[in-house]
Amino acid sequence: MTSGGTIRALVGNREFRGMWLGSTVSTAGDQLAAVALSLLVFERTKSPAWTALTWSLTLLPSLVSGPLLGWIADRFPRRTVMICCAWLQAALVGLMALPGVPLWIMIVLLVVVLMIASPFLAAQEASLPSVLPEKRYDDGVALFGTSVDVAQMAGLAAAGFLVTSAGPHLALAIDAASFVLVAILVQTSVRFRPAADPLGSALRETEAGRGAFALLVTEPRLRSLMGMRLLAGIAMVPEGLAVPLAASLDAVWAVGLILAIEPAANVLGVAVLFRLVRDPAKRERLIGPLAILSLAPLVMFALDPNLTWTIALLVLAGMAGAYHTPARSAWMRILPDAYRGRAYGIARTALRTSQGGGMALAGVVAHAIGSVTATLAGAGAIGLLLAGQATVAWNRARTRTDPNTVTT
Repeated sequence: MTSGGTIRALVGNREFRGMWLGSTVSTAGDQLAAVALSLLVFERTKSPAWTALTWSLTLLPSLVSGPLLGWIADRFPRRTVMICCAWLQAALVGLMALPGVPLWIMIVLLVVVLMIASPFLAAQEASLPSVLPEKRYDDGVALFGTSVDVAQMAGLAAAGFLVTSAGPHLALAIDAASFVLVAILVQTSVRFRPAADPLGSALRETEAGRGAFALLVTEPRLRSLMGMRLLAGIAMVPEGLAVPLAASLDAVWAVGLILAIEPAANVLGVAVLFRLVRDPAKRERLIGPLAILSLAPLVMFALDPNLTWTIALLVLAGMAGAYHTPARSAWMRILPDAYRGRAYGIARTALRTSQGGGMALAGVVAHAIGSVTATLAGAGAIGLLLAGQATVAWNRARTRTDPNTVTT
């Protein structure tokens, strides 16, 4: 990701270290909980439909809670928000871990836990610019992002073995313990700072149509960066079509490999980008070209590549997807502090919607035309057009506006 000296400097920052360790551990614990609850649902209902519905519930609550609850991270001190959310999540997941809890109560508790995650994540993300010195901020965002990707992969890899061998209730208890650890780490390492918007002026402006959402769609740099980040909805199409893609290659065994390529290649891409390009300003200039490169390989599926070339194309696309890291840090740095929590909630919902909607739409198209590779190629072509437009807009806005200020 970054050089050894940079990582040591980041980990040496007490506030960052506490937030980073807590986020990494709780992310791995969340994967255990998702697998454990799905297994419990299947054991009790014997229904694939109910099991799939339970898994989908790990994605849906954030679509609602992001815009509705993100303002909490601006209205109240962010350290306090993170601590309270973590303790609440620990208590609720602890209740889920108790034997004999009715299934419907467990599902309700899961929804509440996931909704509480929105203000926590908004407060965490909005705190990073204050916790880190400006010269370390981009590196900190990169370490945070790659650590979450690795924790997700490791958590899912360990979940199947741990849940089946030790039981789902123990896995849920481990997840509850991870939230306790998060609360303790934040409480003992993160310094108290006053609320960014204690009087709620930004929230009232949002309700009047002049706040965070208006800022995101009217400020040229924020709008173009958000557009490039939403291209993830197209970049995720291969994952949504992983099973039929593997079947079309007569390699159903490769489904897991296809699903693992994107997060693994993204971690590698971020490592290469931050190793070769140390200057944040230069990385920002590469956001557009890398966004285009992340979608260009999909067009090559029009040639019906074999498995080897399929893997190579997906690795290239995944590595180029590293542009999301400098885009994420530039976006948050541009935002005024009083709007960061609310804006993060809106952006997270938009990103999740684009990813889920893109995969669902691709599935419908692939079924209608009867070709997975043609669907991927078409998605890539559309993505290239959108990425090109967003790149032009980003370059124009970046050169015309002071990169460190926003007027609201």
